[in-house]
Amino acid sequence: MNKNNKVITFILLVASIHFLFSIFSNKFIVYYPNFKNINLISDLVFKNDSSFKKKRKKTKLQTLKFIDSMPVYTFDAYHQKGTIMAFDKDTLQPVLNSFTEKLIALSENKKVKIRIAWYGDSQIEGDLITQDLRELLQNYFKQQKAVGYVPISCVSNDFRATAKMNTEGDIKIDNFKKNVSKSSLFLSGYSFFSEDLSIDFRDNLAKNSTQKVEKWLLFGKGDSISITLNEKAKKYPANKVFNRVLLGNSLNNGIQFNVISPNTPLYGISSEPESGIILDNFSFRGITGTELNKISSSLLDEINTTGYYDLVVFQYGVNLMFKPDDTNYDYYYRSMNNVLKKFKSKLPKTDLLLFSCSDRAFKYDEEWKTATGIDSLIYNQALLARNNDIGFYNFYESLGGKGSIVKWADSTSQLANKDYIHFNLRGSRVAAKIIFNAIINDYKKALRINETKIQEAKKVKASTNKSDSIW
Repeated sequence: MNKNNKVITFILLVASIHFLFSIFSNKFIVYYPNFKNINLISDLVFKNDSSFKKKRKKTKLQTLKFIDSMPVYTFDAYHQKGTIMAFDKDTLQPVLNSFTEKLIALSENKKVKIRIAWYGDSQIEGDLITQDLRELLQNYFKQQKAVGYVPISCVSNDFRATAKMNTEGDIKIDNFKKNVSKSSLFLSGYSFFSEDLSIDFRDNLAKNSTQKVEKWLLFGKGDSISITLNEKAKKYPANKVFNRVLLGNSLNNGIQFNVISPNTPLYGISSEPESGIILDNFSFRGITGTELNKISSSLLDEINTTGYYDLVVFQYGVNLMFKPDDTNYDYYYRSMNNVLKKFKSKLPKTDLLLFSCSDRAFKYDEEWKTATGIDSLIYNQALLARNNDIGFYNFYESLGGKGSIVKWADSTSQLANKDYIHFNLRGSRVAAKIIFNAIINDYKKALRINETKIQEAKKVKASTNKSDSIW
């Protein structure tokens, strides 16, 4: 083959490859946003052109793309507020599929329990945000009320309004911040041991006078525990890593009992309605979420086997911004990625939802301003959600974005504390309402799809009946 033929063959081959990639990458890029369309000529000519690189950096991705006429969220959509999203998924579909299906069952007056595990730091301590969200959800679905999980002991017990746990006796406490065995810790990051503990518990939520309340003692694996209730002592085996004993189911919101458990971890009490929504507050002051990797896989396996939780929410971030000029959170991505992978693999029946951090301010040039690294942190959190294929909610943008925490703290009707980190009681209610609206919007997507299926089923049935009548 002469040189001219070789050149022609090469040009035809390059053109063919370029044509195939241009078709292939249009759809491929929707699923893999970091994959770019290939332009062999521009990549060769502009590879070392710094002005071209700068121009490309300024190009912003579209927030919505279409696959077969369906709108989908691309990664850049993580900036959006008020929306629970799943990247590269149909925007008309609910993100929290299993959770919203059970909400539909609840709306149809079916007797089901829906459980939410809400993880967070001191922003939700004392049941802040979660107490209002719990009430909003229970009221919206016209359900019975109860407070859910309450630990045996916690730093917020004195100021938590929704429940009260009074104890007498020595308690040994293990938690995330101690060098203890994973097997002893509960989902809350705590476990408790005592040779003789007197417990007086009360659920303070206002309830219908005819509503019964289930009071469950939760504990881990070890020796049998002894419970004295109404002057009757009884031993209970602790063979599993997650055990529950029903202490009572009555109109009474409170319960008093004694427990002996020196070698078996006690977790807490779960106060529950017989049917409805249970939202468990798992607050732990000062953590970033990476500590959740200390929860044992065997405990998560047991939780999954029982189908205990329908939704797990991770609300972290402000504790990562402890230095005003930090902008690199790659280390956090690596550690939190291990947590999310673990929860996703161990709880395949459970929907997972990752919140971005909320706003946090530092003093720059004698003025309180949003932390310089917040955009970088939220980018990493969105990336975590996308790469683990779980739901994402931009809490920062939904509450007002840049400068919002300063406005909330300095406004006449103050919504946040002057530390420019934490919401006060009033602000927590506002935040809960905003979160509630996002959850209900996701539920309404599921509701529309469910109604469409019902209508289609009716049409098929009507068509079948019509066909039968002809014959």
